[in-house]
Amino acid sequence: MKEQIAILILGLLSVWNACFSQDIQYSQFYASPMYLNPAFAGTSDQHRVVGNFRDQWPSIQGAFVSYSLAYDVNIQDANSGLGFFVQRDQAGSGGLNTTNIGGVYAYDIKVKRKLSFRPAIGIAYGRKAINASKLRFGDQLLSGSGISIQSNTLNESVGYVDISAGGILYSNDFWAGYSVFHINRPNNSLLGRDNYLDAFHSIHVGYRLPMTRTVKREIVSAFIVAANYKSQGKWDQFDIGMYYFKRPFVVGLWYRGIPGLKAYKTGYQNNDAIVILSGMEFNKIKISYSYDITISKMWANTGGAHEVSVIYEYMNPHKKRRKRRVKLACPKF
Repeated sequence: MKEQIAILILGLLSVWNACFSQDIQYSQFYASPMYLNPAFAGTSDQHRVVGNFRDQWPSIQGAFVSYSLAYDVNIQDANSGLGFFVQRDQAGSGGLNTTNIGGVYAYDIKVKRKLSFRPAIGIAYGRKAINASKLRFGDQLLSGSGISIQSNTLNESVGYVDISAGGILYSNDFWAGYSVFHINRPNNSLLGRDNYLDAFHSIHVGYRLPMTRTVKREIVSAFIVAANYKSQGKWDQFDIGMYYFKRPFVVGLWYRGIPGLKAYKTGYQNNDAIVILSGMEFNKIKISYSYDITISKMWANTGGAHEVSVIYEYMNPHKKRRKRRVKLACPKF
């Protein structure tokens, strides 16, 4: 019996550690621009509000549910972008949650007539918390009591400052960016120990191929191909795909995995998911839905992942828009 309890405790601890190291993941990473790279702040014509929701692995009780809300503005007179965001991630049956509130600043530098570089920096306050009343500790399992002494070693919340930075090199149809989060490696341990977040790196590139335009040269339809590589500690991930946009509709297909280059054990191909996407753009609003089809060995247990993004862009009718010589062609979905 004691051996079974010990195995159970070890299993709980492994899940605990996994939850503590999890950053929010969005399949529609371009639909959460400041979470992908702070340099995307202010890349719309003027004002932009973005909302994201993700339910990852709904078939597993207490898996990951993520939300984010962001606002950014293009300050053309100062060649700058300013943004603010709130992010929240919930994981596990113990009510583990992480909330980040912060802001970013980006500055646009003209390199050539049709080429620009946009560096940025961001700062956020993070808070990690857990509901200890929903947890079962080792001494409770051994004694059968509802009272735990071990729970006294657990802090139910911890706060920390998180610093990020990034940059984008772009033309009218091409972009390449790099971002890094947790630069200062904040300590987010709820146990009063040293648990420093590893820096989270992202490299993203893409190209837009216009298919049809209006008389005024506005794009009516286009193919967009893009990729994103993410790395944090010993974990990494690669997304690649494309979507076709023909106003007002969009459809897309993405692949996530690193087969051939990385395997967790011999003979195991690193395939994670196929992501299908559909969306619509009307007036000033873009709405998109995507579903992750799990193709790893977990396919029968996870239930995939559902994700919804809403983007609202608007302009001040009393402020005249100054035409930008180079406009970032980054996907909106």
